[in-house]
Amino acid sequence: MIKKVFDKTAFNFQPYRNKQLILVPFASILLGGCEDLGLRIDKISGEQDKQVQALIARTKAQMIFVEGGSFMMGDGGAPDGLPWTRFTDNKPAHKVTLTSYSMGAYEVNYGDFDLYTAVNDLPKTMWDKKWKREAIWRAPEYPAGVHWYGAKNYCLWIAKLTGLPFDLPTEAQWEFAARNRGENLFFATNNGQLELGVNFAPSISSKSSAISGTYPPNPLGFYDLSGNMIEWVNDWWAEDYYQHSPEHNPKGPSTGNQKIMRGGTFMESPRGNNVYSRQKAAELNLSYRDLGFRCALNQSLPI
Repeated sequence: MIKKVFDKTAFNFQPYRNKQLILVPFASILLGGCEDLGLRIDKISGEQDKQVQALIARTKAQMIFVEGGSFMMGDGGAPDGLPWTRFTDNKPAHKVTLTSYSMGAYEVNYGDFDLYTAVNDLPKTMWDKKWKREAIWRAPEYPAGVHWYGAKNYCLWIAKLTGLPFDLPTEAQWEFAARNRGENLFFATNNGQLELGVNFAPSISSKSSAISGTYPPNPLGFYDLSGNMIEWVNDWWAEDYYQHSPEHNPKGPSTGNQKIMRGGTFMESPRGNNVYSRQKAAELNLSYRDLGFRCALNQSLPI
């Protein structure tokens, strides 16, 4: 078994925006008003009805409740007094207070996302009709590669089916959960460190994602917040947002042209999979095989 611990000094992190990624074009899924966000559960029949009801039950069961509280969001520096990262858009550290919420323990997988697209007569994500067989990394239990619109509308579809306020997590919700309610750590693993083959992929810059939940969760019970798929959040990106972010339940800038991704990806060096780096993308209707998501539930009591 390979075991190596990575600290904040190891490796040179290359931002996502500079990487050449494997891309499969995917039609935009920016759906219209509330009435267009998928079929209601009572209009789904037969085998699909059973599958959708199982998906709803599974989604609810996998929600982890996060008690609200205050923390210093952003890169406030490591115990040695030096910044965790070299970037400027994750500074200064600033006080954030969040209302309690829940978030999915796992990244949404292809099995669940394929059901969403099938029910709503949408094209499959990360799929080429020329393929004679499905790639291993696209098996149902692997995390789905999805563009921002697909991620957003999947969560809103779950909200429509359940009558509950599901959505993509805000950046603040994502970081609070990744840092065990605000602890000063660098990786969202079971022990705050990366150990290759133990709580992280067994090799540097893996060729494929891992099945969701392969490695141990962080202390709150969330899997793969560091590594596997980099994850979409709800917020628009702005270089200076941390300089004037509101304290209570920040939701990011009101407008923008780039959405934020958090947590790093299997295609990057281990150091890039930290809890502070904010990556961004303007191509919101393109799907990449290492770009995933999970949903949050915006209610202050456990589901």
